[in-house]
Amino acid sequence: MSRKLAETPERIYEGGQREGMESLLAEELGEKYIEYRKKWVKASSRELVTEFPLYIQIEHVAHCNLRCPICIQGIDKLREDYTKNINPITLEAYKKILEEIKEYDCPSMAFHNNDEPLLLSDLEERIRMAKDAGVIDLIIATNATFLTEARAKKLIDSGLTKINFSVGSYKEELYNKVRPPGNFNEVVKNIETFVKIKNSTSRKLPITRVSCVMTKYTDTNFDEFRKFWENIGVDIIERQNFQALKGYTEKLRPANSKVDTAFTCNAPWQQVVIRPNGDVLPCCSFYGTELIIGNINNQSIHEIWNGAKMKRIREELKKDNFSFLPACSKCAGTFYTL
Repeated sequence: MSRKLAETPERIYEGGQREGMESLLAEELGEKYIEYRKKWVKASSRELVTEFPLYIQIEHVAHCNLRCPICIQGIDKLREDYTKNINPITLEAYKKILEEIKEYDCPSMAFHNNDEPLLLSDLEERIRMAKDAGVIDLIIATNATFLTEARAKKLIDSGLTKINFSVGSYKEELYNKVRPPGNFNEVVKNIETFVKIKNSTSRKLPITRVSCVMTKYTDTNFDEFRKFWENIGVDIIERQNFQALKGYTEKLRPANSKVDTAFTCNAPWQQVVIRPNGDVLPCCSFYGTELIIGNINNQSIHEIWNGAKMKRIREELKKDNFSFLPACSKCAGTFYTL
């Protein structure tokens, strides 16, 4: 996904959905959310470096049950490297992160990166813990394969503000190509059940969203994709630009797509990613693991965020210089647009 200046975490809104959902969140979450969004816009424009990240993604488990062909988890060699000797983040380590988040009043957190968060049996409790620590914007992205009715109720009660369903298609035969070995009909049923349960309560949150990464399988059918999920009743339907894993997935890009020459990166002004082993990354790109800027077992998040490595990355990216690090060079040259 190419990062545009005022982009909201995890999504590109279609049409007027952005304004409507932002208004709803401001109404539900209050002045603190409004102030956070003002800072987010400035950080997205690379005009502001806050004392502490505005947004922290914590990858709790590192593993996934699906083998999507456009993802690290779908390529054997990359998955083995990505998950080798990685165990789920411990509750003790998570509590330590929350202490610092509370100290610096971090407003936004996600519970995923390149993994499936519902593999974590106590995910809902961890979301509650983050809410109790003062985080106001709480996000998960899930493939919805484990989204049972019981878990749907727990997630809705947990304080979650946004749930992003990564499903990739609206037809079973296409889904089987982009989300193996998931079961399309079960996933649709799970999402439909979630929406019905949420609508049966007085809660307006979490906002529900379904996404479609544009690939050679999906570049001609987004209107149908939108209509299908509108009928299910989700709040947001979006498409995301394709990012290739260099040397592995270029053949899956949409037909007639081109490298996004307008790509710009503002992630190091907005966020960090924390992996289960404590490694801290400056972005959620597939290439982020090549850019380890610290480890929470040795340093605080605050120290890492304000450290020399992060400052250098910001200096170079503000000049749109992607060649200073191999990972940034690969990342900038692997986003495709139609």
